[in-house]
Amino acid sequence: MTSSRLSQGLRHLLTLRGASAVPAPPAHALDQAFTSTRNTAKTPGLTNAWLAVTTGTLLTANSPDSIGYLYKFATRDSSSNPKGLSERVAAAALMREAGVKCGVFVGVPKTINGLAGLYQALEDDVKAVLPKDNPRNQASTTTNQENGLKLFKSVYDPHTEKLLAKLQSYHPDFAGWIVEHEYGALLSNVPGHNHLSRTLTSAVAVASLRASGGVGPQLVSHVYGLLKARGFDLESETDDDRWLASEQGAEWVIALADAISDVVVGSPLERAKL
Repeated sequence: MTSSRLSQGLRHLLTLRGASAVPAPPAHALDQAFTSTRNTAKTPGLTNAWLAVTTGTLLTANSPDSIGYLYKFATRDSSSNPKGLSERVAAAALMREAGVKCGVFVGVPKTINGLAGLYQALEDDVKAVLPKDNPRNQASTTTNQENGLKLFKSVYDPHTEKLLAKLQSYHPDFAGWIVEHEYGALLSNVPGHNHLSRTLTSAVAVASLRASGGVGPQLVSHVYGLLKARGFDLESETDDDRWLASEQGAEWVIALADAISDVVVGSPLERAKL
């Protein structure tokens, strides 16, 4: 029978090589970074974009405590008092939606860490009223495939067929799994789950890939995907969406991701010296 307890040597081995998440920087450093970057968002809609993009960046950096601090920062007024319940619930819903969509780009383990950091920071009254239903589970396989292909094509056209063939050559399940489960079931919006627009989803993707490092081709593809987000959903598209889907908007997303990453994990030059 296999032992239910790990040996001391194995337990010690598991603590090595970066087993822990990245700790949050000092509060004053986060306050300064959050304040300076949020001040670049000139409209309420862009402030929401700032919150989503910053969430995606911190989740990718694997700093759950920083995500919890971000929630507190975003839901306090100028006197450091909690904002009203509806505003706090809206912020929490936006952050957790940005976080769960990051699972596509950064993987499940870091997404678990990040969402746990957010959940632990939520007040009991927010936890009590956050939506608990899961409309994604109600979507059929066919719906996910159709929505996924529509979103995938909006990012990658005119290279969709070539890219799908390449992905399938890597593994016969790969292309279909990406389209149905990542782009269809997770990245696409379904009725009842519209916290992130098509444009903001792409902005979070760009931020996450930028913060990841080492995935240049994917980052370039999703920058193009952000620029092609205009017109995807004309009925709900806002002026802020249209600005985000411009080169100026893409530059803002990248600069924001860089600024937050530099505070939490250091600049590339600083990391190279370690």
